[in-house]
Amino acid sequence: MPDLALLWLLGYALAGASMSWATIDSYQMQVQNQCSYTRYPGLCLQTMKEFQNHHPVDIMSALLNKTISETRLLSNSYFEILSSQLQVQEAERALSVTAYCKNMMSMSLKQLEQSLLALKDSPRKNKHDIQTWLSAALTFQQACKDSTESLGLSGEHMPDISSKMDSLSQLASNSLALLNRITGNYGTKLKNSTKNQSVEEESQGFPKWVSTKDRKLLQTSTIKANAVVAKDGTGNYKTISEAINAAPGRRFVIYVKSGVYKEKIRSNKDGITLIGDGKYSTVIVGDDSVAGGSSMPASATFS
Repeated sequence: MPDLALLWLLGYALAGASMSWATIDSYQMQVQNQCSYTRYPGLCLQTMKEFQNHHPVDIMSALLNKTISETRLLSNSYFEILSSQLQVQEAERALSVTAYCKNMMSMSLKQLEQSLLALKDSPRKNKHDIQTWLSAALTFQQACKDSTESLGLSGEHMPDISSKMDSLSQLASNSLALLNRITGNYGTKLKNSTKNQSVEEESQGFPKWVSTKDRKLLQTSTIKANAVVAKDGTGNYKTISEAINAAPGRRFVIYVKSGVYKEKIRSNKDGITLIGDGKYSTVIVGDDSVAGGSSMPASATFS
């Protein structure tokens, strides 16, 4: 009788082990399947070793979290190394590139964090927004890398930094690839009326991503501005930059009276709307150029 009990326990243990191995194999197969749709499957598999989720949204969330943490780490070490190399470069241009690169990486991080929040809210509903933000994050990272390489830095750490920046872009690219596969209803908070509402919005000439508040703003014939810019001093501000700097972190409408405004507009704020007196009346210009010594990104009038 004891022998039978021992055999039963042994059989139970083996069955449990078999189920455990089957679970692991199933997880690995799911991850391999999802990662096969990415541009860098090897990196995807390597990243997912740290996590135990095989749902596409969970995998994408894990990849985004990894990208965000790596972006923060790289930004800190990257700019320390870059600053140490400035002594061998033309100070003005090097400092300009450093400031630009910091801004690009900061904007990239912001887009990644926005993507993660939107993914947690509803992957299907926010799919197009997340696609836009991830694409922007990739663009910002590449712009930083390109501007730095234009300095021709040759420090011993630069190849490693360049490789890590490529890895960041690859992580974001993998997240974007998995997002493109999201077509089902899982993880959504859509109501039954959403589809009809979207059709109605499209018929009014607005894409579905334009919010109700923004549609009302664009449809009204008389727009109430939060601030007025006028070169002659008849407004709240004389320059557009001053008005933007004074804007809070929410929807803010700025009316720019007719005139030629020679400015370079730099802002990371969301929700700002500029309204002028017409394309031939309210003109914003800048004269920086690559030929004049500016980098291509720094020559933009708006950024």
